[in-house]
Amino acid sequence: MKDLEIDDLDSIPAMRERGELTKERAAMKILEIVYTNPGRFNMLDMEEDERSDFLTEMLPKFHGILERYDKSMGPLGAYIYYSIPGMRLSWEKKRLEAEIGKKGAAASVKRIYEDSMAKKTLAVAESKRGAALPPKESCGRPLIFKKIINKKRGLLESRALYYRKRSALILALKSAWYIDDESIEKLSGCFGCSNERFAEDFEKIKNSLLGKNEKRANMTERRDRAWYFVCKYRERLAFLDPSSAAWAAAKKKLDYQLASWKNKTNLLQSRRMKVTPRNKDLAKMLSIPTYRVSAYLKYARRMAESGETLLPAAGDEFFDEN
Repeated sequence: MKDLEIDDLDSIPAMRERGELTKERAAMKILEIVYTNPGRFNMLDMEEDERSDFLTEMLPKFHGILERYDKSMGPLGAYIYYSIPGMRLSWEKKRLEAEIGKKGAAASVKRIYEDSMAKKTLAVAESKRGAALPPKESCGRPLIFKKIINKKRGLLESRALYYRKRSALILALKSAWYIDDESIEKLSGCFGCSNERFAEDFEKIKNSLLGKNEKRANMTERRDRAWYFVCKYRERLAFLDPSSAAWAAAKKKLDYQLASWKNKTNLLQSRRMKVTPRNKDLAKMLSIPTYRVSAYLKYARRMAESGETLLPAAGDEFFDEN
């Protein structure tokens, strides 16, 4: 018999009725189809080894599905599709409980798992729509930052002071995801603006970075999962004969997961995975050339390297914007 494809899933019950498949063989075919089509069953977030472990443990449940299935329930593929999340929940609960050593933590583990799945769902949705764009003025009033950055230097304001203040603002916008309320309040005071208005506009910048944050969170989860398997295979190797085929297979999986963990760790430390707006996007939002954003950030970096601060204490001339 030829290998079944994803579109053959719905025909498995009829094939069983005709005697072309035993229950055991039908369950194995379901496993094979689900395994080779992770995108159709919301399992793209799982590593290959993890997916294999999960489906192998779920094989008895596929037997149960075949026993319970009735044509009135709809196509078999749809029935399995809606069964997978519950099966994963049980499997993740069992694994996490073993990991944290709390057998009575079912509710907590369920919440952790569901929060994780919600994040993955959002990350997939964001990846399909593309990264969120910076706030557009057409969606409401202009951001206060645009007015500030384009304001001309006052007659009594030194060039250095003017540059420091704008560099502080650009640096804050670049770090919008990480900036705290105290810094926002200090910055709004620097420009003589309402703290509520500043905080509201910073929130808009943060909202534009949700897609990047979910991407980083997903990568962090994948890195941690790779480390979980590294520990798992290291423990397995300790109990196997180094001359056995089982040891060689486990060692191969360990090397793969270790390389995966190192790769994802390096990615998380790279610039591309930081939850920050691009200089190009900031420039567009503020209606200034990209090179000016880069110049302000370079100036802020030079100040930091020399041990100077962009935001002195309140009360000096720095806070006199008018």
